[in-house]
Amino acid sequence: MEELARFGRASLAQVAELMGRSEEQVAEAAVRLEGDGAVVRGMLAASAVTALISEAEPARPLQDAEALLRNAFRLARENAKADWASMAVPVLKNRLLQLTDGTFREKDFGAPSIWHFVTLFPGLVACEGVRPSERVRLREPELIETDDRDESAELDPVGKGRIRDDLWRAVFDYRSGKTYAWDETRGRASDHADPDSAGIRVPTITAAELRTLRQEFVRTQETVSEHDAARLAEWVDGAGATAALPRFYRPLWNAHLKSHAADRLRTFFVQAGLDVPSDLIAHASPPTAPVSDVEHARRRAHAYIDAMTGEELGRLSIELSVIARVRISDEG
Repeated sequence: MEELARFGRASLAQVAELMGRSEEQVAEAAVRLEGDGAVVRGMLAASAVTALISEAEPARPLQDAEALLRNAFRLARENAKADWASMAVPVLKNRLLQLTDGTFREKDFGAPSIWHFVTLFPGLVACEGVRPSERVRLREPELIETDDRDESAELDPVGKGRIRDDLWRAVFDYRSGKTYAWDETRGRASDHADPDSAGIRVPTITAAELRTLRQEFVRTQETVSEHDAARLAEWVDGAGATAALPRFYRPLWNAHLKSHAADRLRTFFVQAGLDVPSDLIAHASPPTAPVSDVEHARRRAHAYIDAMTGEELGRLSIELSVIARVRISDEG
């Protein structure tokens, strides 16, 4: 409620445009609904905005907007932003425009402003700060962290491609406690607050099952150096974030996850007597390029270090820039 009060305000002009009314009509309706404090210097209080637009029918479903928001944060992560899970509201708006070739409009989703728009997704983002420093923070960044489904997938039997966002969330969003069900009319998975009315439930993975997946993934890896083995063991027993893996294994883990999700979803549809969606996976030919020379060199270096004696390790020379990078990573 506090987030809505701080972020949910909008100008008379913005709400009037959204509702197709004059500013005078909007002001009169706001005062009638919320009292004299509903309009101050051309701005509508958040409660007045919510009351006025509650009956408006958005041109596009909020599920589309949620997918855009997730992709905006994914873009920030792929651009190696240090604090990619948090961004200023104007930056978010720019990313949404970038993702839609400049066509994004809040009012298509029933919101008069970008600030009110972000309050429509309380389960996805938290609204923080006050003007002019408002920010939105992704509540569960690990769901984006493990969602690199377009990366190289040499060991992935379903090839290079992406599993649909709604189905990916239905399988892996176990932390939220939401129940996901298949909507036959709309042909997509959506979450339900009441599990008893959820219809045909999509089987969401559990924390224990995900840990088993991590263990299976590690067992399939051949020729693991002692250095990598220690990090992999920590990763299995920890939170399981992709970023905690040695770099070489990240695309392989994402491929492993995608393969599991595809198998799990296909089994679900077949057992439920439903047609498997034709767009479950956007197929593409598996990549033919070998693992990069850099990754091969990194693995060789780990093998050399594992074979060194204490005396040889003492003579090992490492550039100061590398030492600095490792310190920064450890401190972060």
